[in-house]
Amino acid sequence: MGEQLYIKNRNSRYIIILCIFRKMIFNKNYNSILIEKIYQNIIERSRLKYFYLDKEVDDALESRFDLIIFHSFIIFQFFREMEINNNSLPQDLFDFMFNDFENNLREMGFGDVAVNKKMKVFISAFYGRISNYSKGIQMYRIQKNKQKLFDTVKGNIYKNKEVSSTSVDFFVEYLLLNLDKFMNSTLENNISTTFEFVTLEKIK
Repeated sequence: MGEQLYIKNRNSRYIIILCIFRKMIFNKNYNSILIEKIYQNIIERSRLKYFYLDKEVDDALESRFDLIIFHSFIIFQFFREMEINNNSLPQDLFDFMFNDFENNLREMGFGDVAVNKKMKVFISAFYGRISNYSKGIQMYRIQKNKQKLFDTVKGNIYKNKEVSSTSVDFFVEYLLLNLDKFMNSTLENNISTTFEFVTLEKIK
């Protein structure tokens, strides 16, 4: 009887371990697919021709990088303002995004040393931009003043070149509308739609 109980308990432990192992695998696959879809959504929106043809954004590598950071910031800011601290999605998205940047550099023919140097520049640029956008949002929330956001958009997306204020204003409103859209919804719903951005008709 004691031996049968031991076998029963041992089998139960095996079943529990197997269930945990399966859960880890399936959750990992699900998260990987989800993150890839969200990132693809960011990429597709960042490449929208409307931004380059109608809103005076230079069709250049640096500008495309800035639009990717711009769109990813909106998602990161959602988690920050909603104080969602127990979810790995922002970190997973960051990791996926910079892994893609690195892979693109290698596909362009850069070696290890050059890639490391450029990735340090990318990461530094990312945090600098995120910090400025965050300060702009904070100023807007407290003072209803959009000037910091305006200056940040002009400096990051337009590199302070001479463009119409209408174009810069468009991205300021676009940022705020998307952030409001996400914050007026639940995390579960935003995930189910892979953080779908607002249609341009709502801003035009």
